[in-house]
Amino acid sequence: MSKTHRVQNVTRGIRLKLNQAERAVEACAAEWVEYGVSIRDVTLAEAIELRNSQAATRERMAKAELPGLKYDPPKGGAESLRQEWWLAMRADVFVERASRCSLKLSAAI
Repeated sequence: MSKTHRVQNVTRGIRLKLNQAERAVEACAAEWVEYGVSIRDVTLAEAIELRNSQAATRERMAKAELPGLKYDPPKGGAESLRQEWWLAMRADVFVERASRCSLKLSAAI
């Protein structure tokens, strides 16, 4: 069946391309009466019910539901910045101590 095939919307009495009808069904705005032939608009309550069932089938499992999975999130901007500052401070202390030791050694010679 070609994508330019026309589909009847029985609620509004208009004709849509098959691709448009498929998108409307995917968006939970319409429902197939007969696939490839006709669709009908769904009510608000039906749309909510369709969306909830669609979301339930597409949602991923929560981390707590996956057995044996340990998730270590990547370091965020603030945490990595703190770590960089700490390393820079430690490097500064190292250089300071090394220069003191070299001054003591040069004074002893």
